[in-house]
Order: sequence, then structure tokens, then C-alpha cells
Amino acid sequence: MNHTEREIQAFLAKKSKSAIVLEMLLNREYVTASDIINYYREQDPNCPVVFTTCPHKLVEKIRKHFGYDFVKDKDIPFFRVQYSSKGKPFKISDTYKEYFLDKLVGV
Repeated sequence: MNHTEREIQAFLAKKSKSAIVLEMLLNREYVTASDIINYYREQDPNCPVVFTTCPHKLVEKIRKHFGYDFVKDKDIPFFRVQYSSKGKPFKISDTYKEYFLDKLVGV
């Protein structure tokens, strides 16, 4: 299903948080939950305001409007170092999601 420029522009015109996330997706290769949470801080580094505490819900609203396949995601593994109570370092594996638009669906 191809989405017309008109449909996308109508969604963006709402100026909702989901519309802002869609605009981020249109202008970037991918967006992470941290990118969404810290959106206001990107605009003004002195701003302590959190854009949202539930970024996946904003992505879900975009998917509901345009179809699930419109926004893809992939898990990216990473490791971080933590320290035991005795100060010994150990690695913990974790993942984060990258959200991106499926160019084949029609953007």
C-alpha cells in the first residue's frame, strides 16, 4: 500500500506527538526510543522536559494510521559494564530498538 504525500502531509499537519515522530522518521535513517524521549532536549540542550515517557505508543499510533509495515523496527544488541558490590566489573547484554520507515511500503 503506497501512501500519498497528501496523506502523510495531513498526518503531519496535526502537529501531534505522533506527527512529530513521523517527521523525525522521514528525516532520519532511523530513530530510537531515546531520540523520541529526548526530542525537546535536541531542540534546546538546557531544556529538562521529557517529550514522552512512552515512545513505543507514538510509533504504534503511526502504525495504526498507516499500517503496521509502514514503520519497521529492529533490535540492536549492546553491552554495558556494571560493577558488583565488591567493585568487580561485569558485562551485561541488552538491546534497544531502531525504528525506521519501510521505503517499500511507500513513503
